[in-house]
Amino acid sequence: MAAASDHRPTACPVIAGPTAAGKTGLVTALAAEFPIEVISLDSRQIYRGLRIGTAQPTDDEKAACPHHLIDFLAPEETYSAQRFRVDFCRVWEEIVARGRLPVLAGGAGLYLRVVTEGLLELPAGSEERLPEVRAEVAALDDAALAAELAAVDPDIQAKLHPNDRYRRTRALEIYRLAGRPLSQLAALQDPDPALGLTFPLFVLERPVVELDDRIAQRTEQMLGAGWLEETRELLANHASDCPGLRSIGYADVVRHLQGELPEVELAPAIVQVTRRYAKRQRTWFRPWPREVAGNPDDPGFQSVVAGAVRRALDLG
Repeated sequence: MAAASDHRPTACPVIAGPTAAGKTGLVTALAAEFPIEVISLDSRQIYRGLRIGTAQPTDDEKAACPHHLIDFLAPEETYSAQRFRVDFCRVWEEIVARGRLPVLAGGAGLYLRVVTEGLLELPAGSEERLPEVRAEVAALDDAALAAELAAVDPDIQAKLHPNDRYRRTRALEIYRLAGRPLSQLAALQDPDPALGLTFPLFVLERPVVELDDRIAQRTEQMLGAGWLEETRELLANHASDCPGLRSIGYADVVRHLQGELPEVELAPAIVQVTRRYAKRQRTWFRPWPREVAGNPDDPGFQSVVAGAVRRALDLG
């Protein structure tokens, strides 16, 4: 493993992409060569006890490369982008103090935006109102969502891809919270990267058919590893509709355990919702400025990412 120099990093490499693309595998390979630690960029691995269904890193993977901001939040709690930025800054400083390099890895585009661009100025009390507003917007079908956003923020609506429900949803949530369109708020905002860092972005991509197969295989592995038993234990102590158990796949497992979804339909239901989520993630990251995008199994892509880590560590 390469030794870190004593300089303070000015860059935080970001390894991002859709679920099941292979981010953990790439990070583990990098950790065998460089003194890195991961700050998780995942909005569901934060929940305590949801280890199998959110694909939290295994004990072996964490031993190979420490991971932070995973498995720490009670399933009843909500977590905001604002809180993520605060936690990111704290953990980044702790990792650097150990002479190691923090690397962001995950697929939560909103969390990446808040560390690279800063927080929008929203009215007082917005964080408390967010769960209610988010539920209201999530209940809209695609046509109603697009129509409402076009009425209140036509600039943003015109820029978004027709299938980009994720960004459309976030834009409407912001309007309902602030009473002003996102396009107007963003125009008034100066970039404010966390800790003054740069965030070179490396996006993992695989052919859609290959990614779909990986999602299906991982779903079967998770169910075989005890996903149902994990969820039963969670239900013994937490409400079935708590934020943690509304995570991708868990809602379907809960429906199955409550007798609403036959066993034969469980894995297909999880695969379908996970593939839809992966599609939204691909759409989210597509327009982002990046250093490079590629298949994590490609040695050339691996070499480019390793080069960025080496430069961030000032190893020449």
